[in-house]
Amino acid sequence: MKDIGDIRREFPLLGEVVWLASAGTGPMPRGALDALAATQRALYGGFDPGAWRGAGGAVERARALAASCLGVERGEIALVRSTTEGLNAVACAIPWEPGDNVVITDQEYPANAIPWYHQARRHGVEVRVARSRDGRLPLDAFAEVVDRRTRAVAVSHVQFASGYRVDLAGLAELAHEHGALLVVDAIQSVGAVCVRPRELGVDALACGGYKWLCGPEGTGFLYVRGDLAEELLPAQVGLPNIARDDRRALWDALCGGGAWVRDFSGYAGGARRFDGVGLNPALLSALAAALEYLLELGLEWIETRVLGLSGNLLEELARRGYGVMTPADPRERAGIVLVRGPWDLSAPGAREMVERHFLERGLRIHVRAGGIRVSTHFFNTGEDIARFLAALQELR
Repeated sequence: MKDIGDIRREFPLLGEVVWLASAGTGPMPRGALDALAATQRALYGGFDPGAWRGAGGAVERARALAASCLGVERGEIALVRSTTEGLNAVACAIPWEPGDNVVITDQEYPANAIPWYHQARRHGVEVRVARSRDGRLPLDAFAEVVDRRTRAVAVSHVQFASGYRVDLAGLAELAHEHGALLVVDAIQSVGAVCVRPRELGVDALACGGYKWLCGPEGTGFLYVRGDLAEELLPAQVGLPNIARDDRRALWDALCGGGAWVRDFSGYAGGARRFDGVGLNPALLSALAAALEYLLELGLEWIETRVLGLSGNLLEELARRGYGVMTPADPRERAGIVLVRGPWDLSAPGAREMVERHFLERGLRIHVRAGGIRVSTHFFNTGEDIARFLAALQELR
């Protein structure tokens, strides 16, 4: 039996505010904060030649832990700085041809829309939009727009506003029947619910580390199915992205005075060809510590708690007569609940007023898509929900 009090004490931020905003930024546990500070001190706080030589260890530890979270091979993980960077890496690597199309949805956050419209500008790709129905995205909404010229279906696993969770397994089957890839923005699901891309049939998945994973901004990872990665050419390439033998030979030439300006023979194996260049080892050490903490708690336990808290909130909102956009079925949601009420949040200053109302009562929420977005994570409690409902009643 896990002690929620002990868990909450691992997050200093929770002593100051009721944090119902993990869909925007998650608080960091002490272990991650300590790892960040310790690595920064070792690298920049004094002269320690071994610190820089060991910096690669933090990078590889983060890669290994990300792979563990997803249940995939380490070589299928690239380390990136954001979900957007990961999605762009895939979008720019697909060998588009005239007449191709990509399918997105009308609920997507810009991170999973702009990269595909960018391909439309670059390659003349058609961007098709699957239309939601009362905030839901059933498979037949995708079936209406997917055809034999669809090269990719790009979707958020959990939508940032409504909190709707897409049926990835069903969508993968639909995409693959038409020869298309399934590319997933998973920043609102990984860390809140268990995500196993291999089992679900996902071809590529990008996730930032700073929301439900409780890591720092400037971190994230990209999963690319092993055999698919070998077929894709990265659009941006630096020394870390080329074949290992080439890297070693070039480094020897750089240090030894040989001919270092030359072509290379191939790309790094697997997803590593998509690694970001100039990754910050201090940030990655903090991400690794956060991932390790979540794995120790247990991803299945976290999912059960997240779904329980969001389900309790939905029940209380319904009992009080509030409208919500988030489905009640736990298979169709995760930790996001979008509340609708008698407020016009499109009016000038309305969003700031509502967020200030909650902050003045010690709660952090977000206004999104014309509603109040509440994010319940494993460290939240029934008391947090009660305080939110009381503040919501005062707003009404």
